[in-house]
Formats: sequence, C-alpha cells, structure tokens
Amino acid sequence: MRKKILFIAFLLSAVFFVQCRAKEDKRHETDDSVKTEIAKEATVIKDTTNVSEDGEQPDTPQIAQREPHKGFVYVKDLIPDLIEDLRYFTTNNFMGVKVDGYEANVAILTKQAAEKLKEAADELRKMGYVIKIYDAYRPQCAVDHFVRWAKTSDQRNKKDYYPTLAKNSLFPTYIARKSGHSKGSTIDMTICHKETGKEVDMGEHFDYFGPPSHPSFVGKYIGGGEITPQHKKNRMMLREVMVRHGFKPYDSEWWHFTLRNEPYPTTFFEFYVK
Repeated sequence: MRKKILFIAFLLSAVFFVQCRAKEDKRHETDDSVKTEIAKEATVIKDTTNVSEDGEQPDTPQIAQREPHKGFVYVKDLIPDLIEDLRYFTTNNFMGVKVDGYEANVAILTKQAAEKLKEAADELRKMGYVIKIYDAYRPQCAVDHFVRWAKTSDQRNKKDYYPTLAKNSLFPTYIARKSGHSKGSTIDMTICHKETGKEVDMGEHFDYFGPPSHPSFVGKYIGGGEITPQHKKNRMMLREVMVRHGFKPYDSEWWHFTLRNEPYPTTFFEFYVK
C-alpha cells in the first residue's frame, strides 16, 4: 500500500514538472517574439535630420539665406570692395562707448538705397576711389542710447568731437530722438584711394560737431584747424557723385547722404545691426 502511494505521488510530481516546463518554454517563445518585433521596428527608425524630400542625404548642411531684414540688404554683397568702418560698433565715436544695437561691423541699407549706392561706387571706382561707410541703417535703440548719453556728464571724447560746444547743447541740435538712419536709406560715408585704402582728406573727421563739418565751410576755426579750398573741392566731388545717383546731401555734415525716394519715409526700424 505504501509503495502504491509513493508511486502515485511520483507520477503527480512528474506531471507537474512537465506542465511547468511547458509554460516556461512558451514564455521564452513569447519574449523572443517580442524582442524580434522590437528589433524589426528599430531597423526602420532613421535619423531624418538634413534629409531631403527625395530621401537623399545632402552633401553639405543647409545654410539659411543671408538676409538682415525684409527689404534690406548687406551693402558689401552689392559692393565687394566696400570698406566697412561702423564707428558705433566700436568705441571710436563721439560717445566713446560701443552703441546699443550694433552687434557686427556690417553696413545695412534698404535694397533701393544699396542699389543706388552701387551705381555711385561704380563711378567712383573709375575715378580711382572706393567707398568707406561709417554708418548706414541705425536701429532706434541706438538713437535712444544717444539721447540718454546726451543727458549724462560723460565727456570723455569732447576734445575730439565737440571741443567748442557745451555738451548740453548737443541735444536736440545735433542729437534728436529720431534719426533718418533708422529708416534705412541714409549713409554716413567717405571715399578712399583705391590703391592704398587711405581716406581722401576732407579736412575734418566724421561726426565732428560744428561748422567745420559743413560741406561748404572754408577757413580756420577754434582749436587750430583749417578747412582749405582743396578740402572743400574733395567734399564737393563726393557730393556731386552722390547727387547724380539719387541721393540728397545734408548741409551740416559732408559725409551724410539720404536716398531721395526712400522706400520707408515714415518708418523707424528696430532690428539690430548683425
């Protein structure tokens, strides 16, 4: 009797073992199947970065179009031999500090102004000169910076830029809350000898506040300076070329010209120079 009981217990254990093994094998089969499906899915996942619509990888990364603002252009793209000397991007200016809104030494103008300036550059080049730009489009935040500065006591560059003037007289006579430059079609410029890059002598430098900067001024002035007839001749030569190509001069600054038919006569832009 005892042997019979032991035999039955053995048979039950064997059946139980076989059933457990079958379940384990089935679970492994399921896991392997899941792993296979995951692997299959993984093979169809691709990095689609820089993939064109036809599925081809480009040879070089795509580069965004070089455009400063709708309706504006980088002047050097039209005039490759242009010399850019944006003074407000540096401390070499009447304030003696870098001006708000200037993040690069690049001249920006409306497309219309740049195209007309190119015509002037082509004529000047035949005469042996290239254009140098001190300022072109000027963001409104830069003008705001000028106004704030005018109301401070900082006079670090008075000797070079306004030696005969009281600083509190600069605003609003020379510095205003709005500037034609912010409309995008005004340029502060000079010309340089094409062979040497040296500036043509205009008698007094850019942004000097006072009568010696007036295009027609001739004579001596306080501080020992003198504007000679040759200086005036140089100024008039630049002025005549610019007028021929659609720009109007400014009677207080020999370097300042504005496109006559500017495209945005009442809009003062805010975007940065960069």
